[in-house]
Amino acid sequence: MAIFELRESGASQTLALPDEVGRAINDLGIATALPEGGGQWTVSAVSKVGVIAIGTDELSIRPKMPISRLFYLMGYSRAPGYWRDDDVSLSSNDDLVSSIASSFIRQVKNATVQGLLQGYRTVHQAEPLIRGRLDAGAQIGRRAGLPLPAEVSYDEYTVDVAENRLLLSAARALLTVPRLAESDRQSLRKLLLKFDGVATVARRSELPDIRFTRLNTHYRPAVVLAQIILRHGSLEQPSGEVTARSFLFDMWEVFEDFVSVALREAMGSSDGRIDLQYTGKHLDVGAKVSLRPDIVWHNDDVVFAVLDAKYKAEKNKRFPNADLYQMLAYCTRFKMKVGHLVYAKAQNAELSHEIDGADIHIYSHALDLEAKPEQLLQQVQNLATKIIEHSKVAN
Repeated sequence: MAIFELRESGASQTLALPDEVGRAINDLGIATALPEGGGQWTVSAVSKVGVIAIGTDELSIRPKMPISRLFYLMGYSRAPGYWRDDDVSLSSNDDLVSSIASSFIRQVKNATVQGLLQGYRTVHQAEPLIRGRLDAGAQIGRRAGLPLPAEVSYDEYTVDVAENRLLLSAARALLTVPRLAESDRQSLRKLLLKFDGVATVARRSELPDIRFTRLNTHYRPAVVLAQIILRHGSLEQPSGEVTARSFLFDMWEVFEDFVSVALREAMGSSDGRIDLQYTGKHLDVGAKVSLRPDIVWHNDDVVFAVLDAKYKAEKNKRFPNADLYQMLAYCTRFKMKVGHLVYAKAQNAELSHEIDGADIHIYSHALDLEAKPEQLLQQVQNLATKIIEHSKVAN
C-alpha cells in the first residue's frame, strides 16, 4: 500500500501517482489532476481535506490552516456560542484523522463516565397484549378490526435516545475511516460495548436535532463531534472501476457554514430575520433560473441585505469575475443597492465595486481564519456592523 500526501492549496503540485488515484481525484471533486506522462500528475485547486482510500492506495490531504482552527470553524457552526478551542486537544504533529478520532474518544468517555444518558422514547408497535395506548386508527387500518395483535403506543425509559444513537453511529463510522491508528480502533471497539440496546442513525438520513438542557449538557461536546463525523464520514464512492472510501471535509462548505452561522449570531438582535441558504426565488420570469444566496437578511418580502461566502475568489479564465456576476444577479432580483461577498483572507482584499449603469455597490470583505477565535468573532461582528450601516444608507 502506498500513501500519497497533498496539501490544500490553489498552487499546482506535481506528484507521481497511480493512474487510478489521479482519475479518482478528478472524479470525486477533490482537485484538478492533469496527467503529464510517465506517472506524473499536476494537481491544483485542492478544495477538500482529509483522507481517502482508493483501491490499495491512500491519499492524505492536510489543510493549509491549523487543524485546531478547522475544528473551531466546524464546531462553532454546529454549536455557536458554546464551542471552545479546548474541546479538541491537539499536538502539532497530529493529522486530521487522528485528531478527530482521539478527540471524539475522549469526549465520549467524559460524557458516559457515569453511564449512558437515558430518556423517554415513544414506541409505536404491535403487541400481543394491550400496553400503553391503543392506536385505534392503526388497529382498524392494519388489523381489519381484529383485537390482537394490538397496535399500541407507549413511552419507554431507555438508553436508545437520539444522543446515544449519534455517538454510536459516529464511532462505527470512524472505524471505517482509512488510516486510523490501531490504538484508536481498539478504543472505539471498547466504546461500542457501552452502547448495548442503542440503535444507529439510518445511513443518509437527516441527523436528529438535539436540544440541550441541564440533563444532557454534559453530552454536548461529544454530540457536536459526532454530528461533524457523520456529516463527513467515510463513504464508499465509485470512481470508475475503483471503489473509494473517504473521510473528506469540503473547505468551501466549512467556511460558508461558519460565516453563515456566525453572521446570524452577530446580527441576531437586528430587526427582521436571517435565513441561510435562501431558496424559493428565481432570476427570470419563467422560474427557470433558481437563486440560492448563502445569507439573506429580510423581513418577509423586504430584503435588507444579501451575502455570499466564498472560500476562494473565483479564478475561472472564461468568467474571471463570476462572484461579482452572481452577486449582481442577487442585487438585481432583490432590488438591492448593496451586495456583500465574504472571503477567507489571503489575496482577497477589502474592495468596493460601483456597477456602471446601475445604482449598485458590491463590497468584498475578508476574514482572517488564522486569528484567535475571539478575534475572528470580532471580525464577524465588525462585518455585521458594516452590513447594517450599508443597509440603512441603501434603503
